[in-house]
Order: sequence, then C-alpha cells, then structure tokens
Amino acid sequence: MTYDWERQQPYAYWLECVKGLGRKSRRMLVEAAGSPQAAYEMTGEEWRTLLTEKKAEALEREREACSAEGAEERYRRLCERGIRYIPHMHPDYPKRLKKIPDPPFGIFLLGSLPGEQKPAVAIIGARECSEYGRYMAERAAAELSARGISVISGMARGIDGISQRAALRAGGSTYAVLGCGVDICYPPENRGLYEELKTSGGILSEYLPGTRPQSGLFPMRNRIISGLSDLVLIVEAREKSGTLITADMALEQGKEVYVVPGRITDPLSSGCNRLIRQGAGIAVSIEEMLEETGILRESAGTDDGGKSGSGERPKRQEAETEREGVLRYLDFYPKGVEQLQKESGMEYRQMLCELMELCMENKAEQVSAGQYLKRRETKQP
Repeated sequence: MTYDWERQQPYAYWLECVKGLGRKSRRMLVEAAGSPQAAYEMTGEEWRTLLTEKKAEALEREREACSAEGAEERYRRLCERGIRYIPHMHPDYPKRLKKIPDPPFGIFLLGSLPGEQKPAVAIIGARECSEYGRYMAERAAAELSARGISVISGMARGIDGISQRAALRAGGSTYAVLGCGVDICYPPENRGLYEELKTSGGILSEYLPGTRPQSGLFPMRNRIISGLSDLVLIVEAREKSGTLITADMALEQGKEVYVVPGRITDPLSSGCNRLIRQGAGIAVSIEEMLEETGILRESAGTDDGGKSGSGERPKRQEAETEREGVLRYLDFYPKGVEQLQKESGMEYRQMLCELMELCMENKAEQVSAGQYLKRRETKQP
C-alpha cells in the first residue's frame, strides 16, 4: 500500500509513544486500520476488538493527551532535532530488518542508513578486551572497509568502539545501534565517535529519544545489530556475555557467525572457542571469511574508490616491509617495546601491531609483558 508519508509519519510516531503498547500490537493496529492515521482515528470499541482492555485504555489516554494537531506538532519537534523516524511500513525502512523475527515497529536515526545493496558485517566483542583483541578488531574493520563493506556494531566500550573507529580511519562507513535513545551518547567516553558517526555513518535505535541506557534494553538491540548485517564477526567474548546473545540471535536469523580464535587459557576467548566447538566459522583471515560466505563476490562490484584490486598489493608489500624492519631490531635476548620504539622510530601502537604479526608468523616471541625476542629458525632434520 502506498501512503502519503508526510501525512502518516506523525501518527506512526504517535503510536510509538503510547506507553504499554508493544511492537506487535502497533503493527496489528496499522494492518487492521490500513494506515497509522486510521489507527489513530479508530474508536475505543474498535481498539478493544483487537487488543486487551489495558492496551485500549493506554491508547485512549494517549489520544486524550495528544490531539491530531498535537501529534503533528510533536513529530515536527522531533524532526527539528535532526532525528528521523522511520516506521516499518516506510519505503526507507531497512529491508534486512523486515526479514528478522520481531522487527522493530520503527527506528530512530541520526545520520544515514546502511546501503541496501552494500554488504555489511557486524563486529562485536568484549568491552574489556586485550591488546590482541584490539589489534584484530582494528585489522578486521580496516580490511572490510577497504573492500567497501559496512561495519555494524553497538558503539560500546572495547571491541565495538575500536572496530568502528578503525572503519572510519580507513575511510569506510559504520553504523551504531544503541540500547538507548539516539540523542544519548553511551558510553560517554565515545562522544567523539558518536559525533563522527552522524556524518560518516549513522546512529540507530528502536527506543524513543530520551530513553536512558538500561541493562534490559541491550539484549533486544542486539537483534538489530545482527539483523542489519550479512555476517557477524566476534572478536573476544567470555563464556557468559552479551556478545553470545547476539551470536544466538544471528543464528536464529539465518546469519553466518565467525569468531576470531584465541588461546584456550584466555578467559576472553572462552566464549569464542565454545562457539567454534559448536560449529561457528573460524576467522583466520578476512579474505577467506568473505570468500567462504560469498560476501566477497557480492562486494566485488562495489565502488571502493580504488581501495582494493590493484591498490591492495602495494599496501600489503608496504606492511611486510615495515614488519621486516621491526624484525631487524629484535635480538635473541628480550627487548622492551619502548626500547624497540626508540631504535626504530615507530609509533607505539604500530610497533605492537607489527610485533603481534611477527609472533603469529613464529618469527618473534613474547616472553613476558612488553618483552619480545627473535625466534631462532629450527633446522629440519
């Protein structure tokens, strides 16, 4: 059905504001009435034929408090704040969300929506992550962005925020789904990321503006993170964590779940390793992950501004050259990161990243906190 959305959106927003009315009830009313405005104009008796007495009373109270003119004025004030409201019947409502069980009745938005034709990967993980987790999140987000793939996450502390900042630094697009109103920056320390997302991505929520963050709201928002994504990548998760809730929701939605493996002795990897045992994909490389799931083929035609294809090999060669440079400063006795920095002139974080890569390639070894040495080559018998 085609609606005059300039006319209908204030009434869809009015329905969203009725306390005590859930997503399914709102959707049922609109479907029965034919439009959000028609749902507003129903009689109390008509409401009672569709809903419980308690919900019908909630609708009556809200209509008494907010007339048709009041509903239009309230929606106008929302728009003046730069917040867009997109109900599920609207043509701009994300098609991916329409396919999940129990989709939001509507979403609030600051910035833009993820492109419908553009592949998207969710990167989520531990709030208190390790340096290894930080590195893997940054690397994954940068590689995905270089291939023109959107990064979806929750702007939380740790892996979420780290991956989204890395996507922005790589010139990619990233979108945050909040467990509070879109007008509230949570956590507060991610204010810079929050402001940047308004212009280089988007901030989404199904909760009314002004809704404060509450622990009970985050599990429900996780279904939107996975719903907007074609694949979910988990970087570090404890045995019991909200990250695993998102993984379960993604599987229910028919989405692929991949995890970055970790040491079996590391509590931050226990949840990831359990998912691997249960059949989740192992993200040994972003390229292989995308190839296995078909997302690589989907994104092949995406205009990435020359970030992939012929430009990929020089970047890879440059990274390998830097790594070999770090290896030259290592010795067969331990050296601290600060000493290696002074000798090489490399930035601290870049030094750590290159050291981790060398350890993964068995060319270096971490012998204690911040201490690294060059591994001796083992001769074949």
